[in-house]
Amino acid sequence: MPRPDVAHRPASEIMRAPTRAEDAFAKVREDLGTVAPRNPKDGKLGPRRYRMDILRDICTAEAFTTVMNWLASSTIPSINSKRNYADDLRFWHQFAKELGHERFFVGCITRGDVTTWRLSEEKRERAARSIARRLSALSSLTVFAAEESQTFIANPVTRHNRPKIDRHDETTATPMLEIDEYASLLDWAECLRDVVVTSLVYVFAGRVSEWCEADVTDFRDGRKPVIDLTRKGNKGRQWEIPHMLAELLVLLIDGRPNGPLLVDSEGRRLDRHDVDRILTRLGKRAGVLTGRDVTPHVLRVSRLTHMHDDGTSLEEIQEFAGHDDPATTLSYIRRRGDQERRARHAVAGVDKISKQLGRWLTIAA
Repeated sequence: MPRPDVAHRPASEIMRAPTRAEDAFAKVREDLGTVAPRNPKDGKLGPRRYRMDILRDICTAEAFTTVMNWLASSTIPSINSKRNYADDLRFWHQFAKELGHERFFVGCITRGDVTTWRLSEEKRERAARSIARRLSALSSLTVFAAEESQTFIANPVTRHNRPKIDRHDETTATPMLEIDEYASLLDWAECLRDVVVTSLVYVFAGRVSEWCEADVTDFRDGRKPVIDLTRKGNKGRQWEIPHMLAELLVLLIDGRPNGPLLVDSEGRRLDRHDVDRILTRLGKRAGVLTGRDVTPHVLRVSRLTHMHDDGTSLEEIQEFAGHDDPATTLSYIRRRGDQERRARHAVAGVDKISKQLGRWLTIAA
């Protein structure tokens, strides 16, 4: 493990450092990226900070070393998952503070604490998927710490506290947009960035992190424009970009020879939160998904469902989406068929008693 003291040094200094230890910390720092922490008291966003620096501040020295080893390991292959887990640890630190622990350490949260927390979250009607995700991060870190130290550490997350997730539960599933609803997002675009970002995420049904992490040098224009993307699990994939979309991408890059592919108005790399804000703004103006935000995952679900509507085979949709398990792909497209079947059966049921129902409509009118 690289020396923990390296994490206390400024990012610019670390990036210039020649040692392997410092290179390793610089790599993890860059992978974890930055975030604007929200003040738990007033809910306001603070200045952007490196996640590594935040974790250093909220963990004990020993826990910080373990956490960095965990986040740098192949246990969590996806950069996006590493960031999500780092953010989950920030959440568990707040819970640990409620228990009287100023800093987070492995073992500061017990099984009884987890039970209390889960029941509290259920009382507040938190989604089972959200509860499960938080618990997954805490459990993964504990298991890793036990293996690293070769000592017994009781996992505070047992099967008795893991909520059962119904893969077919549509009340908490990501909603989708119909074609005309998606197109209306583009009608409300304010700038070229809005159009390109919204199009790339939908057309390629990718995870937003893939595009946010891409650089200008990954894109090659020409007779067949292509881009190299890293999908979940560090799977490298090359995609051919349709000419019309490639032309818009060239205009957005505007001659920049290197750096991030997608940047904000000040030239900073877009992250998933930036893309969330773009899509949420467009969704509200277009008036789609009333009461829900349009997110990158909404566009991913929508594209895969539209492919199913067009008659694309399950195997092709699975490969396009980058799913290892076909069951994951089925969870996207089966919902569409189930909804259609339920609607058809309901209409058939009403048709059988339409004469009686119609009489009551006449009376009520």
